Amino acid sequence: MANREAMMMTDWESVKDDFPALKRTIRGRPIVYLDSACMALKPRQVIAAMNEYYEVYPACGGRSIHTLGEEASNAYSKARETFARFINASHAEECIWTRNATESLNIVARCLHLPKGTKIVTTSLEHHSGSLPFVERARRDGLRMHVVEARTDGTFDIEDWKRAIDRDTSLVSVVHSSNVTGTVAPLEEIVEIAHDRGALVMSDDAQFAPHHHLDVQAVDTDFSAISIHKMCGPTGMGVLYGKIDLLERMDMFLTGGDTVSDVRYSDGVISPTYLPPPEKFEAGLQNYAGAIGAAAAAQYLERIGMHEIEQHERSLLAPVMQTMSQIPGIQIIGPTTPEAKSGIVTFRIESVQSAHDVATFLNEEYNVMVRSGWHCVGPFHYQLGIDPKMGTVRASFYLYNNRHDAEVLLEGLQAIVERSL
Repeated sequence: MANREAMMMTDWESVKDDFPALKRTIRGRPIVYLDSACMALKPRQVIAAMNEYYEVYPACGGRSIHTLGEEASNAYSKARETFARFINASHAEECIWTRNATESLNIVARCLHLPKGTKIVTTSLEHHSGSLPFVERARRDGLRMHVVEARTDGTFDIEDWKRAIDRDTSLVSVVHSSNVTGTVAPLEEIVEIAHDRGALVMSDDAQFAPHHHLDVQAVDTDFSAISIHKMCGPTGMGVLYGKIDLLERMDMFLTGGDTVSDVRYSDGVISPTYLPPPEKFEAGLQNYAGAIGAAAAAQYLERIGMHEIEQHERSLLAPVMQTMSQIPGIQIIGPTTPEAKSGIVTFRIESVQSAHDVATFLNEEYNVMVRSGWHCVGPFHYQLGIDPKMGTVRASFYLYNNRHDAEVLLEGLQAIVERSL
């Protein structure tokens, strides 16, 4: 209860002060950073934790028995435990450090045993990293692909899932929260349907984990891909969560140093004995500073409170979406209310053909930094009849944004509509 009360008293301006990048001015004005769905900014607490590794114990973990090596090993191990608690994994060993969510998805696509002739179910709303690894796996191994089409607002009809997932389905790959519409998929229901029919579920939580409380045990997903750089952590870091019994049965993605307990040699034959997870998936020297930074990011978000972050984003998004829906010529992609979605609003301006022109104008005239393009979700743009080359504009809010940021965005959009570029 005390933690909940602390969350309710969050001083969001103090939170903003934690992010050094936001102290910059460009062209004499502060920046309005609304591209967190691509890359979240880093708080000083995360930067300090990583600097401590580089300044105090910058050694090899898991190899060297000297003092610095043991300190690095302990910090690396504690980082895994911290992150496992953050997502409520049953065991720390269920969290594999990867380079990013894309690598996490590829590990499952390449290393999970799937019977030939079975079906992989995915959606039209997936990030390319959530669909292409499985498309290639299906091509390679004679599997079938089935695509569940999202509605035009990015939501799903659960009946479509019931029809798509059958006894021939071996795996479901589904985005938990869309990086285009921000909508949250009914993952618990999808998992229940899949498990009832003998299928496993891979959830893409790259956009969900930074903005909502992810409890992998409660949702019962079999695998989860998480992107650390989207949740205030360092670049080049991701997490693959997998139920331990499934990870134990999977093939290795890479092999080499630190993946083996023994490598015997006799009569010209090399015979390795591989370690259990997580080591068998973490070949070679690891990104110790990155893991430490990932844990620091999880602790930072946890101290503020994921529910509090979610509510803060909605409080900013609600008036933005309401005002945008009243500006002639602006088409919001996805739901027009902030309930059950992350802090994303994606849109088009009818009088401006290219989304890149909108993003350029906002950046140069207002220091508003948004994303333009197809957001690595080509199929959904084609489904909506939008030329991916022209794209859409995405503004994404996070814990360090405030009402002023929202007002500047709206001011810029109004100017674009009035000038028609």
